[in-house]
Amino acid sequence: MPPIGGYIKCMPGDGPVVYISIQMNITREQHDELIEVLEDTVEYACDQWMISGEAAWAIIECRAIAKQAEIAGLVSSDVA
Repeated sequence: MPPIGGYIKCMPGDGPVVYISIQMNITREQHDELIEVLEDTVEYACDQWMISGEAAWAIIECRAIAKQAEIAGLVSSDVA
């Protein structure tokens, strides 16, 4: 079930359905370029440091969730 409000449905490949806020103004070209940069960076890191893609993407997923919570004002990045 999609979230309530202004969201669009995005189905990347065979993965899960993802809902993206339409408040983000991003073109398909910008989206594709960002995804390409992320995938290239993960590939480089995996090759450079001999870590699995699964581990790298899990780290990115955790960081993305934490960053979204920070942006939404739910948590603070202050560790002092």
